[in-house]
Amino acid sequence: MSIATLPQWMVRSYFHIISFVLENALFICNFGFLRCQNNVACAKGKMWKTALSILREMKEKGIEPNEVTYGVAVAACGNGGRWEKALELLDQMREMNMKINTITYNAAVSALAKAARTESKQQRRFDFKQKGGKYHATGNQPQNSEVNLLWCKTLDLLDCMESEGVLRDSFTFSSAISTCGAAGRWEEAMHLINTMKADGDRGIKPNRFAYTSAITACGNSGEWEPALKLFNDMKLDGLQPDLVSYNALIGAGMTANQPEQVFGLWDEMLQPNKDKIAPDIVTLTEVIGTLDRATGKINRDRADKVFSDAVKLGIILRQDSLDSSWEVDLSGMSFPVARAACRFIFCRLVEEMKKDKVQTVRDFSLITGASRMREYVREVLRDELNPAIYCVVPKSEQGTLVVKEKVVKNYIDGHL
Repeated sequence: MSIATLPQWMVRSYFHIISFVLENALFICNFGFLRCQNNVACAKGKMWKTALSILREMKEKGIEPNEVTYGVAVAACGNGGRWEKALELLDQMREMNMKINTITYNAAVSALAKAARTESKQQRRFDFKQKGGKYHATGNQPQNSEVNLLWCKTLDLLDCMESEGVLRDSFTFSSAISTCGAAGRWEEAMHLINTMKADGDRGIKPNRFAYTSAITACGNSGEWEPALKLFNDMKLDGLQPDLVSYNALIGAGMTANQPEQVFGLWDEMLQPNKDKIAPDIVTLTEVIGTLDRATGKINRDRADKVFSDAVKLGIILRQDSLDSSWEVDLSGMSFPVARAACRFIFCRLVEEMKKDKVQTVRDFSLITGASRMREYVREVLRDELNPAIYCVVPKSEQGTLVVKEKVVKNYIDGHL
């Protein structure tokens, strides 16, 4: 059994044993195996501090770490989100004239890709909040300096591998393309995809992850046509797009203002398929965000259909998530989704009244949080529904809008 598969308490005990060996400089015959297995456990457990500590203690005890020991230490730093430390270890290996193999390089490239994705998500989350929960089409978005730095470091590693004659495999390229996706470098992503195709005779072919990352790169740059081509090429290569692939393409369509194509992708995902691919909350948010931005009644009707589909699928407004049928929580939704929810909720009330499913009308509560969402929802109810719906904010519940029974009844009567 590998130590990496052991329970955490056993791994901790194992580390104590290794520390004892190091402290007493016990050169037992299987120590090389022990130090390697210990570092592997560190790598898989994201215990980068422990991995570096072992390297340091080995040197202090006169035990020279080898390529494998350094390799798993690089992986530990990468898994722990310490890409700078991973690159430092690579530099140390070069100074010691150690041969860096594909696996070790891949660990470093993967570390950069993970860091780039994390930084990109944080930046997008910040932008989303700054825009009040609204999506905006801003093709060719400038990336922050951190993501650009990570991309440059990735490119340096690819160049080093090529100059040193180290094989760059599918994992190498896929991870590099992932960094392209985070940085919005769509042309570089396309180039790497084509490089993989050219090396197909060596067994290096674009996989689903590589294609999806390249689509993301195109999407972040507002390049719809290249994104769509990659999506179709993936199918031609015999790779069935998964949920992440669809969401990547829909994200590209959202950025590039392609409401018709995005709506078509939603419908495509609803069709029966052997892989049971179905939309999720990310899909819903981006599709409605795209349609909400577009003009015309047709796109509003499409948004209403998408929201209704999502309710039927249990993606949103799940019955088991509501305290009662007269209370809905909008606080976790984007502004466009909350807007569609308002239309859906009161339309459903009218339909239920027509079918005699509602016997008694009550106050209706909309949980929004004490934020901009509260005023946004209030505007939607007042300005977009007919007859207009006015609501109040209880003094004891500043994050809730309450539509009084009389107002609810007036709205229903206006549609009967």
